[in-house]
Amino acid sequence: MRVHLLSAAPGWLLLALLAVGLCLPLQAKPRLSVAWSHWPPFSYINPQGALDGLDVTLTRQILSQAGLESHFRNLPWARAIHLLEQQQLDVAMGALDTPERRAFARFSVPYRRSTFVLLSNNPIPGQRDPWLAVSDLSQLCQQSQLRLGKLRGTRPIQLMEACPALKNASEYNADDRLVDLLLARRLDGVIMEWQYARYRLQQLGADGFIRCQLLLHHQPVSLMFASSAVTDAQLARVNEVIASLPPPGRDVAPPPCRLDNPAAEQVTPNQ
Repeated sequence: MRVHLLSAAPGWLLLALLAVGLCLPLQAKPRLSVAWSHWPPFSYINPQGALDGLDVTLTRQILSQAGLESHFRNLPWARAIHLLEQQQLDVAMGALDTPERRAFARFSVPYRRSTFVLLSNNPIPGQRDPWLAVSDLSQLCQQSQLRLGKLRGTRPIQLMEACPALKNASEYNADDRLVDLLLARRLDGVIMEWQYARYRLQQLGADGFIRCQLLLHHQPVSLMFASSAVTDAQLARVNEVIASLPPPGRDVAPPPCRLDNPAAEQVTPNQ
């Protein structure tokens, strides 16, 4: 006579099997912690109170299509890098791939480019225009009277070492400070990431008072993963998703600039 095994099993065994079944993990997507900080239009809280921005949207899309879930943590950039180095954070967005960081991190292929520009005020009619004597990049590099500023610690172009005017630009701790000093005409020019500069100038209603003097270069940025956060197969899938992304739209295109710099379009890996 055939007896169903589960029907003949003692009650305690059935309860044990049920408990084991409940403890088995579901096939959920791996959940990665992703750092973000207020840096519009890349990451910010929108008027509806939700986390938004170009990097946030792209990162969510890339990780989700790669079979990974994301959980965002609001962290200052320096803190995020420290936690990632300690393997206590999984992902940082918009990161520059450097040999130093590869000691503790892994990088996706670039998923967008940051565009660095040199911005100035429009000239005031009847007043001296400090840019009038500058007609090309070589002349700009030899200028000693221009008051230029840039964000502390940034390296917007490799050319900087060979261009004293850019190399000796004063450094400031915040992009907002650069914009304020430019609009107050206390600086003749500022080196900034274009998307943020445009966002801030539009926010202030001042975008019509500013012009681009020089497109410095396009810097590729990647998703930076803690070395223990993803497997080789997961990173390969992330890279496949990035490769399938559509090209950037016109809304992220750099502005027309007065001076020509053909080298700006030459994107160098690990720059």
